[in-house]
This record gives sequence, structure tokens and C-alpha cells, in this order.
Amino acid sequence: MSMFNLMRVRPSNLLYCAFWLFISLCAYQTSAHSLDLTSHDAGLIGKYVSFFQEDAETPLNLEQAIARFNEGQYIKSRSSSLSLGIGVRPVWIKLSVDNKTNINTLYRLAIETPWLDYIDSYHVYSDELVRQVTGGDGMAFEYRPMPYRYFAYETTFPKGEMDIYIRVETAGPMAIPLYLSSSQAAISRDIRQGYEYGVLYGIMLALGLYNLILFFLIRQPEFGLYSGYLFGFVANSLSYTGQIHAVFTPDFGPYFQDWMDISLMVTYSVLGLHFARTLLRTRHYAPGLDKFTFWVATLIPCGMALGALLSNLYISMILAFILNTSFVFLFMVLGYRAYQEKVNLALFFFISSVTAAACICISTAAVAGLLPLNDITFKLIEVGMAFEAIVLAVLLGDRFRSTQRKHERAERFARTDELTQVLNRRGFRLLADAVWRELSVRDNAAVVLLDIDKFKAINDTYGHGEGDRVIHEVASRLRSVARDGDIFARWGGEEFIVLLINTDIEQARFQAERLRKSIETAQFEIMQSKVPITVSVGVAGSNKGLFEGLPLSQQPLEKIISKADKALYEAKNSGRNQVSFYIHHASAS
Repeated sequence: MSMFNLMRVRPSNLLYCAFWLFISLCAYQTSAHSLDLTSHDAGLIGKYVSFFQEDAETPLNLEQAIARFNEGQYIKSRSSSLSLGIGVRPVWIKLSVDNKTNINTLYRLAIETPWLDYIDSYHVYSDELVRQVTGGDGMAFEYRPMPYRYFAYETTFPKGEMDIYIRVETAGPMAIPLYLSSSQAAISRDIRQGYEYGVLYGIMLALGLYNLILFFLIRQPEFGLYSGYLFGFVANSLSYTGQIHAVFTPDFGPYFQDWMDISLMVTYSVLGLHFARTLLRTRHYAPGLDKFTFWVATLIPCGMALGALLSNLYISMILAFILNTSFVFLFMVLGYRAYQEKVNLALFFFISSVTAAACICISTAAVAGLLPLNDITFKLIEVGMAFEAIVLAVLLGDRFRSTQRKHERAERFARTDELTQVLNRRGFRLLADAVWRELSVRDNAAVVLLDIDKFKAINDTYGHGEGDRVIHEVASRLRSVARDGDIFARWGGEEFIVLLINTDIEQARFQAERLRKSIETAQFEIMQSKVPITVSVGVAGSNKGLFEGLPLSQQPLEKIISKADKALYEAKNSGRNQVSFYIHHASAS
């Protein structure tokens, strides 16, 4: 879309004239003083320039621009960089450089905003045009003055004073951070910035990848949204710093950089808003705010898409900045509302969102021309986002631990018998099967099955409530006698099971007898009457690592349990309150 189309959607001519009337009151002033190279090695030079914006749809040529400057129709810059707003008319800039030596130091002149569409620089020395440099992202990368993500070129300055005139035209934000640095200083700065961005992107990508893995593992949407939010921000940062455009899309023509910037800006803003809604679960306590956030994150991108279909970059760009600003303030509102509802760690979310919001607002205002644009204001958004990303990662870590604790409690509940609070059959199988798989060829083990004698009579006589109390007390006493490392569980009804690890059949005989006696000698009181309770016990196990002539490790656990059950049946039939053992081809009691 051409600049002429952009002009049609701007404020009225009356307001525009009023603006230039105000400028004209300030225009007649002494020119910006020259930049003395003897005291300057590197940095922003915005305070040394003067500028004016074209007031007609027909572009000015160099001679006309020089005449405007000579007539005093310009503004003297008072900040280190120029920021004039979005969708504004082309600007002419004048810089006077004074070289008081004969040393031909190589300098780099750069405008470190990658989305500026057309830039023309003119060197005028002794009233003669000695050099013209053309660039901007509207030019194919191979024809630019330097293979660089910004408009930049290297030059020397003759002795004396030379004027540099620069014309900038763009459909996006007119942010012009003008740098003049010695070539060596510029290279050093590039290297330093590379490390800075490497650290920032490394932190963000590591957190994003970690949370993406967690999302695939536990399938909780906040982890996936947070990962997308971080990846989106990194992509947006790579775009608006010109790194994607320089490497992947250098020849995609004018305005592509602008469309890519606002598209990626909207992407991370939308993902961030949905992440905040999901993490803080606002729909449970603030459904109105939750719906408002949802529609902001839906309607504005739809409006931008419509602007794209109509090739109206200006409208889409304004909507993108509105969404980005809404994203900032909604993050704070969502955090504060969650804090009011005492949502866990909501205060930390609110603090991080306020910090990031301040940084984003400063950077956005600088790009939009409301604040000076420099290294600090331009990169502050990344500092704020990195801080917020770390805090949010801590919050998600707490959410992950909370989820784990809930999962562990659920697992414990699923594996625990509700009445006795010992392992149930499922819990026993999970632990016992894991231990059984680790048995080596020479390992011994034994299974002990215990059954409360005449339990049906207890239920029939005293009721199921008292029967349950008997089961609970029997389980408590058996658990107190069981050794550390033994796996003890309620097998079902009035039956219990113990897996004795590293225990041969003789050692199992001794332990089974201890378990039986612990119940026989206990005092059980039912409805204020002392009632004798006994258990019958069946045992099956290995000797010297063998069971039925084969290594125990080669036998299934189910087989050992089955043989112990046969021994228990024999104990029941032999008079109860005794221990019976399964021996290959023989049984003994």
C-alpha cells in the first residue's frame, strides 16, 4: 500500500495545519550545532540534528529540502533520537559533521530501526553533492549499502564541515535512532549486542521448551500456552530487531517487515492473554472479565485480518498497538483480580505483570514517538519480559508441583484401602510386581497370606460396624509386627498378604509365627466384651533361590501367591489359628 493511501486515513487537514502552525512558532531558531568528531567516537546523535516533515503529497528533492532548512523551516531535535509516530509523512533530517583533523577515520552511520521502508542519505560538502546512499527494507537486500539488519553504511569525513541530509519514508512507526560510530566501535557494539540477545533468547527458549515438554507430558493447557507465549515473544523480538528479515525475508519487498512485526506482536499478545486466563482460572470467579479478555484477544486480531485483506497497514498497525496495550493492562487487571480472590501466588503474578507492563509501555511509547528512543527504552521491553518470564516460570513450577501432589494423593488413594489405610490389592500388585522384576537368580522371597478366623460369626453376632473395627485393629497390629521392607496389604475381605523380601522359607516360618502370635495374644474388645481373635496363615517361599526346583526369579508371583493360598486353605481345614507351609510335593503344618 502506498503512502498516499495511508494519508487518506489520517486526522483532518485542520488538525494537521494546527500542528504545523505550532511547529512554525518554534521553527525560526538557530540551527543544531555541528557534531565535533574530535570528541565523539560512538553513540546516538539525535541532539545534533534538525528536521522537518514534508507537507505535500509530492516528495521533495534534495534542493528543495536544503532550501527549507536554509529558510529556517525546521525543528531542532532535543532528544537523542527521533520518534514521530505511526503513519506520518516523510521526514528530512540534517546533520552537520565537523572534522577538525586530517585523520580519515572510518565511521559507520546507521539508523537502527529495521522496518523503515525508504531511506536516502546525501553528503554535501562545499555546497556540492559528494555521495548519495539509498537503502531501507523496501530495497532488495543485495542492493543495500551494507549486508546488515539496519540501514547503515561506512564513510570517512573530509577536513572541515560537511552536511548530511537524510530522507526517511515509512508506513510504520517513524522511529529513527541515528547512530554515528567509528567502525571499530560499531563492530564491538554488534558483538556485545549479539551476546545480550543470545542470553535473552537462550533464557526464553529454554523456558519455552521446558514448558512445552511438560505440556506434552501432563496435558495441562497453561504450560502449552506459556510455551507459545515465550516462543511468540522471541519471534517478535527477532522480527522487530531485524534479524528475521535480514536472514530469511530480505527480499520480500516494502511493508513486509511491518506486517511481520505486527503479526508476531499480536501472536504473543493473544497467547499471553489466554495463558493468563488459564493459569489464574478467571472464569471461576470473574466470568465477566474472562469473557472480556477472550473477546479482546479475538476481535482485534480479526480486525487486523480485515485490514490485511483491505491492504490497510495503518489500521492494522493501530489495532496491533491497541491489542499490545490491552495485553499489558489486562495482565495487570487479571493478576490483581486473582489476588483479590486469594488465588495461589497471584501476588507474584501481579508484581511481574506490573514490572513487565511498565517496560512494555516505555518501549511502545518510545517506538510510537511519545518518549525518546534509545538503547535503554528500545530494549526495556525485553528486560521486562525476561523478568516476567522467569517469575511466571516459577509460578508454573509451583502449579506443576501442586499437580504432582494431587496426582500423588490420587495415586495413594487408589492404592490404599479406605478402612485400614494399608495397601489394597492394586497397591500391593504395583509394588510387589516392581520388586519381583528385580529379583536375581539367587534371591529368596516368600508370600504370607493371613485370614481372620470365624470372621463371619463376628459380623453376624456384633454387626458389620464392629466387624470393620476388628479388621482395622488386626491390620494395625499386623502392620506393627511387619518388618521394614516387607510389603503388607489387605488382600480382600478379612484376608491380608505380606511379601517377605530376601527371606527364605525358614525365615518366613519364623516371621509368619510372629504375625500369628501378635493377633492371638492381643486383647480385642467388642461392645465392652473381650473377644478372642485369631488368624490362620499360609506361607509359600523359596530356599536357596529355588522354588519347585527352579530359580524363584523365573517363577511368576501369581504362582507363589496361589501356593500360599493353598497352604492357607490347609491351615483353615486343620483347625485354624496356625501356620501352614507349601512345600513342593508336600505340605506341613
